[in-house]
Amino acid sequence: MPEHRKFWNEEIETMPRKQLERMQLERLKGQVERAYSTSTFYRELYQKAGVRPEDIRSLEDVRKLPFVDKTSAQDAYPFGMLVCELRKIRELHSATTPSRQFLPVYATKKDLSDWAERCARVLWMVGLRPGDSIQNSFRFGLSTGGFGFHYGAMKAGMMSIPASTGGTDRQIDLIVDLGVKAVAMMPSYGFYLAMRAHERGIDLARDGDLKVGLFGAEPTSPQMKDRLGELMGLTAYGEYGMNEFLGPGMACHCLHKRGMHTWADHFLVECVDPDSGEVVPEGIPGELVWTWLSAQGTAMIRYRSHDISSVTWERCPCGRTHPRIARISGRTDGALSIGGYIVYPSKLQDVMGLFPEVGDFHVILDSVKGLDCMTIRAQLRVGAGVEAERLALRICDAIRSYVVVTPRVEVVPAGTLGTEVGESRFRMIDYRRGSGRYGVRTE
Repeated sequence: MPEHRKFWNEEIETMPRKQLERMQLERLKGQVERAYSTSTFYRELYQKAGVRPEDIRSLEDVRKLPFVDKTSAQDAYPFGMLVCELRKIRELHSATTPSRQFLPVYATKKDLSDWAERCARVLWMVGLRPGDSIQNSFRFGLSTGGFGFHYGAMKAGMMSIPASTGGTDRQIDLIVDLGVKAVAMMPSYGFYLAMRAHERGIDLARDGDLKVGLFGAEPTSPQMKDRLGELMGLTAYGEYGMNEFLGPGMACHCLHKRGMHTWADHFLVECVDPDSGEVVPEGIPGELVWTWLSAQGTAMIRYRSHDISSVTWERCPCGRTHPRIARISGRTDGALSIGGYIVYPSKLQDVMGLFPEVGDFHVILDSVKGLDCMTIRAQLRVGAGVEAERLALRICDAIRSYVVVTPRVEVVPAGTLGTEVGESRFRMIDYRRGSGRYGVRTE
C-alpha cells in the first residue's frame, strides 16, 4: 500500500455515519444473540431485565439492555463472558475488579487481528509510516498495555521495540542510539525518563530523533502533554484503552487533537448520566459506556467504564467520520490510577482487614521524579504485641498480591494517627500533581 496515503483504511475511516450505524446495528444484533445463546451470565441478566435478542431492532434499543460493570462481571468468573469454544482462544488478558478476582478477557485469532488493525490505524493517524520505529514502554503481561501497539506496528510495517517498563537508562540509550521515531508509555514514565536523561547530560529533544509520543493509562492534561513534547522533542498524543476491550487502540488523537477518535466499526460508545443511566445529549459530559461489536471471544455489552467524558459525531477536519471522545476528566467509582494500574480503595480496605493488629491506616499517594508512589501508614492497635518491621513486610506482600502495586509500608504506634476505635478507619491523602485532590482526605 502507498506510504503517502493519508489513511490506513480510508474506506472504513471515512465511511458515512449512516453506513457506519447500519454496520453497528447488525453487529450489535449479532453480539446480543450470541451472548444470549452461549453465556449463562448474559442470558440470566437479560431474562431478569425482560429483554430478548429480537427486541434489538435499532441502535437506540441498546438502551433496553442492562448495564454491566466490574462488580457485576465478577459473577461471570471465570468463563461467563466467554462466547466461543475455549479451544479457539489464542490469548488471555485480564482487568482488575474491586475484589481479588480478575476479569478474564479471551481473544481469538480474529480478535488479535482486529486489535492489530485498530492499532495500525492509530499509528498511521499520528503520522508514523512503514520503516519507522516505535519504542513501546507500556507493560507486557496480563494487562493489555504493551501488546496492542506491538501488534499494530508489525501490521503497519514498523519496527516495534518491546521495551516494557523499567531499565530506564537502557531505554534512553535505545532512543538516542537507534534514532527511535516514536514512544508509547504512561505520561508519568515519560517525565521520569526525560528527567533521568537530563541527569545523564542527555537532552532528548536535542540528541534524539523522536517525533511522536502516544501517552495513556493515566490522567493527563493538555499542558502536561505539551511539556512532554518539549522535554522529549516530539508531538504528544493522547490514547485511550481498557483491558476489558483489548485496549490500547480504542481511541486516539489525530493530528488535529480535537478529541480522540473511536472506531465505530468495532465499538458502540454511549455517554450516560452516571446517576440515572439515561443517555445525555451529544457533547454533554457523562460516563462512557462501551459495547464491543466485533468481539469473537469475550462479550462486553453496555459495559460501564466509569470514565467521565463526552461524545461527538461532528466531522473532524482530518476527514475521519467516526465519533470522538473528549479527554477523560475523572471517574465515577472512586477508583485511583496508580502507576497505570486501577486501584480500588475498597480493595485496600479489604486487604488491611486481614490484619487484626492494625487500627487506623492512611494511604498517601505522591509523585517522586514523575512516578507514582504509594505509602501505607498503619497504626497498631493498643496492646498489639507484634514486631513492626515484620508486620510491615506482611502488609506489603499482601497488598502487592491483591492489588499488584507495591507500596512502602510504615507501621506506627497506637495513637499516632487518631483515636483507637473498634474498626479500622481509612484515610487517603493524594498529593499528586494533576490528581485534582491535593491533600483531600477521604474517610
